[in-house]
Amino acid sequence: MSGMRKILAALVIAAVCFGPTVVLLGIGLVMNPAAQASCLPGMSLTVGPIPDSLDVTTKNGERYTLNRKQLTHAATINTVGGQTDGIDTRGVTIALMAALTESTLRQLANTGTYPESGDYPNDGNGSDHDSLGLFQMRPQAGWGTVADLMDTTYQARAFYGGPTGPNYPSPRGLLDIPGWQQMDMGAAAQAVEVSAYPDRYQNYQPVAEAILTALTRPAPGAGGEAGSVPETSRIVFPLPAGTWTRTSAWGWRSDPFTGERSFHSGSDYGAADGTPIYAAADGRVTVAEFTGGYGGLIIIEHTVSGQALRTAYAHMWQHGIHVTPGQTVTAGTHIGDVGSSGRSTGAHLHFEVRPGSTGSDTIDADAWLSEHGATETGGGQTPGPGCAAGGDAPAPGGMAGEPDVMVDDPTSGGQITARMLHVMTHTRIAFAGTGWGCYSPRPGTRSEHPLGRACDVTFGNRIGQAATGASLESGWAVTNWLKTHAETLGVEYLIWQGRIWSLAQDVEGWRPYHGGGMHDPADITGGHFDHLHITVKEGA
Repeated sequence: MSGMRKILAALVIAAVCFGPTVVLLGIGLVMNPAAQASCLPGMSLTVGPIPDSLDVTTKNGERYTLNRKQLTHAATINTVGGQTDGIDTRGVTIALMAALTESTLRQLANTGTYPESGDYPNDGNGSDHDSLGLFQMRPQAGWGTVADLMDTTYQARAFYGGPTGPNYPSPRGLLDIPGWQQMDMGAAAQAVEVSAYPDRYQNYQPVAEAILTALTRPAPGAGGEAGSVPETSRIVFPLPAGTWTRTSAWGWRSDPFTGERSFHSGSDYGAADGTPIYAAADGRVTVAEFTGGYGGLIIIEHTVSGQALRTAYAHMWQHGIHVTPGQTVTAGTHIGDVGSSGRSTGAHLHFEVRPGSTGSDTIDADAWLSEHGATETGGGQTPGPGCAAGGDAPAPGGMAGEPDVMVDDPTSGGQITARMLHVMTHTRIAFAGTGWGCYSPRPGTRSEHPLGRACDVTFGNRIGQAATGASLESGWAVTNWLKTHAETLGVEYLIWQGRIWSLAQDVEGWRPYHGGGMHDPADITGGHFDHLHITVKEGA
């Protein structure tokens, strides 16, 4: 994850106006199966209102008080655990024991070793070698970059690990420890942390259990209505830094279609088609569908400072919705992509904030983001579909000679087409350090690999290890460069991060990838979350 910074109170105002207010209507839509996993059915890991403080006692009798910030970090660990397949209440307890032992639930910078860590939101400065954050994870041990580890959600995901974790299979998270469910909880925490003091973790088991009891009480909605959605751990701006311009404020304005005076129920932010849209807070998706005036619409319910609230995100294309109703998300989750569907005059995000559990009336979204200290991600660090392609990478040359003649594949003992070799050669020139695998027999499949017309590319990660951080950034740079130069290179289609793009259907942009009848799209490799697949066309 890229660096975070406070949003400026004074937003850039442009003359163009987008997306007037309309009524929330819609029909159901089948969503991308590769979207992030929701909480497991039947689990009681939903977080209620976070108390201002909690008095706790360790196993050895030490008493102290946890403050709201520490309990907010505990809520993040709890919420991420609920989103992680295979993690139950016991797993969350182990994670809390580890974070209590390592940092007393504080997100610690380490400016002595990494001066830049002090630029990220933190709860103080630590000095344990090169360790960072809640779980005192070390960049030099491969846990992640400084930017990754200064994000509490990333740290929790890394601790839990497993096939969907950011470091799978190494360093090992809890799910990667054989038999962790049968281990003593302190020993399980130690197996992940590999600390020099293994006995410390057991001391915090009663504290972790007290935190879970305090945080997982049902949360009443506004007005006394029953409800139970996670108390958010933070508020983030819904678009990456540097990608947007505010184009129309909340309130009365001239309708861009009719010219009549009308009330605009949200704030509009102009951004390039395909720009990632982030959940503004932890919560649960209640609506994810394609409507009339709103076009692609996502609504998420939240608990903020103990009060029920809903946020709405509108005008995505149908293929740009990446969550499903009932799915639990954390602040900063990539929920969709900017589009221009519905009653819209150009690519933008229409963002609404609606207090209350029913969310009938809106408030000024810009003011709400500012009042709650929303942080903003640096969008240039994690480019996605539609972002600038390849930076300063050189444009490739065209194909000369017979494109379908078979030539030796430098990645195997097989052969690939001359066009595939041409694509590989020019991509390697533009992007050094990419890993390639092309020819593969694959009997009984409809794959282009045996035909020599396909290659798989990794970006410093291994097959089976999801691309994150710098690997994800590099992957998008290569992918967008290939997409930009697809016609010149003869690229037929690309599969990456659970999506497929083809030159023949370019007008549809990136579409959900359903596995092509050969792969499980929810799997890291089957969904192409660890590698980019390139297929080149046949013939001239």
